Amino acid sequence: MSITLREITADNYYEVCLLTTNKSGVPTLDEEFLCSNSVSIAESKYYPLLNPQAIYSDQTLIGFVMSGPYFRDNGNFWVLRYMIDHQYQGNGFGKKGFTAFIEQVKRNGNIERIYIGLDPDNKRAISLYTSVGFEFTGERKDGEDVYILKLIKNAS
Repeated sequence: MSITLREITADNYYEVCLLTTNKSGVPTLDEEFLCSNSVSIAESKYYPLLNPQAIYSDQTLIGFVMSGPYFRDNGNFWVLRYMIDHQYQGNGFGKKGFTAFIEQVKRNGNIERIYIGLDPDNKRAISLYTSVGFEFTGERKDGEDVYILKLIKNAS
């Protein structure tokens, strides 16, 4: 199984919008812990530094991530949305997809820290992010607990 992150395009945006964490399989505007992918894609059009991406396992669309400088936090690099579709949860895709995302961020350059805001009730997400190295900062922003991952720069 190969995990890749791909651009949202005219060919895949609709399928990305249909992904959901809702167990019913029906996407809604606001899901339990995040807004829909369609809202995130629209948001990226108003904040063009945000980067929405589709997550694939081989050729199967399984998830979505949106990241970039957050205008409400001095341009610090944030993961604003991350999700794996309900039918692929519990199979290790969350960690594999997020690990692929971290590797992409490292390859792309000068980002030293990744921030993410988590609902304190979202125990599965907290477990995922802490398992890849995020640490709670003790801060709250926009009603969520702030976690940080400090990226280690390779010595040249």
